Amino acid sequence: MKIPVELFIGMRHLRSKKKNAFVSITTWISVLGISLGVATLIVVVGVMSGFERELRSKILGTQSHVVVVESGEASMKKWDDVLKLVRKDSEVVAASPFVFGQAMLSSNGSVTGAVVRGIAPVREKDVTNLAAYMRAGSLDSLSAEGGMPGVILGSELASSLGLQLGMEVTIISPVGAITPMGVLPKSKTFKTTGIFRSGFYQYDSGMALIDMKVSQDFFGLGAGVTGVHMKVKEIFGAERVSRRLQKDLLYPYWVRSWQLMNRNLFSALKTEKTTMTILLLLVIVVAAFNIIGSLIMVVMEKGREIAILKSMGATRGVILRIFFIQGAVMGLAGAVLGTIGGLVLGWNLGVVESFLENYFGLDILPPSVYNISRLPVHMTVSDVTLMALGAFLISLLATVYPAWRASRVDPVEVLRYG
Repeated sequence: MKIPVELFIGMRHLRSKKKNAFVSITTWISVLGISLGVATLIVVVGVMSGFERELRSKILGTQSHVVVVESGEASMKKWDDVLKLVRKDSEVVAASPFVFGQAMLSSNGSVTGAVVRGIAPVREKDVTNLAAYMRAGSLDSLSAEGGMPGVILGSELASSLGLQLGMEVTIISPVGAITPMGVLPKSKTFKTTGIFRSGFYQYDSGMALIDMKVSQDFFGLGAGVTGVHMKVKEIFGAERVSRRLQKDLLYPYWVRSWQLMNRNLFSALKTEKTTMTILLLLVIVVAAFNIIGSLIMVVMEKGREIAILKSMGATRGVILRIFFIQGAVMGLAGAVLGTIGGLVLGWNLGVVESFLENYFGLDILPPSVYNISRLPVHMTVSDVTLMALGAFLISLLATVYPAWRASRVDPVEVLRYG
């Protein structure tokens, strides 16, 4: 098989002899720079994507996909009608009413604020993943008839109050009865029948679940509820479903998707991911300048050879392709090695994290700050491909000027004065 002369000469330039060892070292430095840039970019973007997916998973584990509330009202009276209407939508998998309120929890001399959510346990299992997050007890314990009403607490909330299964806790509502002495807060004693752990610190440290009927009486809603929430077939179709339901329900109902309710959080994550990608692409650009320097030195060193080739009939296009191939091989080698290194490091990032924490005594991800305890990594084929391809294209652009300069070499001048 006949090898094109451009490819043959270009590959020979990459294998410099001992007297040209400096050029060879520069070439390897260029390849290494691109490799490190690509590997770093893949790992960082993978971690950012992992953070986004992990937070989305935990948020949607305790929250529903779409919520309907009545604007300007403390409670929704005709929630049965709303429930029937939303269930008719082909993309709605399940729906359930809920009650939402804020209260103080008191036990063992400790007092803390929390969000109290009233749920219908049987229906709630189909709308959220709370049942899967139970570490003790079950959602069904809220529906126990007779005796003291039950409450399910987040693991961090139970820990801060010193509560375990079977222990009592007093919930105090700021909405109470009006008396000659003023508004008296309403309080009720509950029995801890369950503890859940979602892995999302905000929920584990500030959420309590009680039965919906009990919550309606406790918050003075009568037969009303705070709203109706639902689960849809495709989580990224929640916004589409919410807009469609808004057209059906009209005012005074307000329909919100999980994307809208958590817009600030995910917008911040997206902005951070984009910023980090741009900054790390600049690292690859800096590495590409090494390719420019390396090729320019090759052009200066191979001036006589270029002149001889031109005198033998080589066109500017041939010379251009020789150096373009040389730069392309360097860029391709850097992109491939960087991709392999990034994937290997990303897949073993948990091992690296454990080593750093055990050896240096670090706490890389405090749960109270980051809501998760381990670095999540989610590397997609599309992200890895785009980053490797981007690095390769940057390398190709870096070869344009040196290759053009080589093609402009005047053989007469070089052979006369070289």
